Amino acid sequence: MVVSSLRLVNFRSYCDTTVRFGPGLNVVVGENATGKTNLLEAAWFALRGSSPRTRRDEKLITWGERFARVELEVEDGDARVQQVDVGFAPGQGKRVRWGGLEIASLDDLRGRSQVFIFVPESLLLVKGSPARRRAHLDAFAAGLDPQYAAAARDLAGVLRQRNAQLAAVKNGADPAALDPWDGQFARVAAELGRRRRDLVDGLAAEFAEVASALAPSGERFALRLTAQLASVGYDADGLLEELRARRPGEVGRGLSLFGPHRDDIKFLEVGAEGAAPAAVAGVAAIGAAMPAAAADTTPTAAPPAVEEPIRVAVAGIPTAVGGPTCGPVELPRGGRDLRLFGSQGEQRVAVLALLLAEQRLAAKRSGQQGPLFLDDVMSELDDARRRLLVRMLGTAGQAIITTTNRQYFTDAELAEATLVELPLDGSLAAGTALPAPDDERPAAPPDLDAL
Repeated sequence: MVVSSLRLVNFRSYCDTTVRFGPGLNVVVGENATGKTNLLEAAWFALRGSSPRTRRDEKLITWGERFARVELEVEDGDARVQQVDVGFAPGQGKRVRWGGLEIASLDDLRGRSQVFIFVPESLLLVKGSPARRRAHLDAFAAGLDPQYAAAARDLAGVLRQRNAQLAAVKNGADPAALDPWDGQFARVAAELGRRRRDLVDGLAAEFAEVASALAPSGERFALRLTAQLASVGYDADGLLEELRARRPGEVGRGLSLFGPHRDDIKFLEVGAEGAAPAAVAGVAAIGAAMPAAAADTTPTAAPPAVEEPIRVAVAGIPTAVGGPTCGPVELPRGGRDLRLFGSQGEQRVAVLALLLAEQRLAAKRSGQQGPLFLDDVMSELDDARRRLLVRMLGTAGQAIITTTNRQYFTDAELAEATLVELPLDGSLAAGTALPAPDDERPAAPPDLDAL
């Protein structure tokens, strides 16, 4: 699928702007505050009905206006063009049309296409909470598999009811009232747990390949699911027994403490399969491994005896000068967790690898290669990783990348790309006068309604 045209009306910093994109790589270049991220956000809003940056849709409306609307043209693999329209007005809600027909629900909209986005907030997929990672994974899976979506909804409903009953028992209700909820929870939790396990298994193979391909020094990476249900074999009967054994503790907390709602995803650097544990180079001590001096023709005396390293005090702490150097440090047995020990660049690459892995898996299962929206991904990557990423995007269908610096791309890469330079006509650049407040503006004409 290719996004060929995007129109924004009263969306963020755009009054009424249309931009066209091409297949393959698209590079959107502009200074800060020229609306680069807003373009990607609008395209995502049209295809997903929500923003990746805020839960408050009213923030999307240009200040002083009464509604926001996004119009999108997409082309499928057979070059058929579909028009997608999404409009929002406070007090009127959100309306979505696909091909001129009203869409009844956001689940229906999200099931019609696969699309993937990186914005600065996406780094929280590595750095943030397990709940954020679970939500991301479930949203991706729900767009691919309606049965996964149904299992996630069932678990959320039963979990709320069971937690309410646990709280009631904590406050004196009959513990036997938990029995039916335990049975329902075990059934739906095992179903979702198995589906999530199978999904992560499929993603893990793609993630390992993509992440390693983006590592110029040959590092290897893994995506792993940490799931409590693995200890009971994802079996409903085994889970039911575990719930009964844990009942006193759960009643004491008034919460369900065991199940797929406690799952997490880990991004790890690992050693090569079957190889000795990988190592990370250490940092040399002060004064160690100095370059050899130029050759001296005078005879040299016998080498002096090895002396103890000179010790100095830095803020009262003894520090060895001229002591032994640090050696390579082996990776932990389970791998190096990038959430705890990864650099900002490594965490960024991990998120990009996850999105590319999701795109590949979705293409295999649906036959549709969704577009990638990548906001400012180049700024914290070194040049070697930038070249590897651009090369990989060459086989990833359509990719729209924003940047403040076109020097992140080579002349050859830009020659092959569609270049969009900001600001665009119809946008509100920094310092432009904003529209007047509602009480000072005439009503919008009928042809500029939300939809």
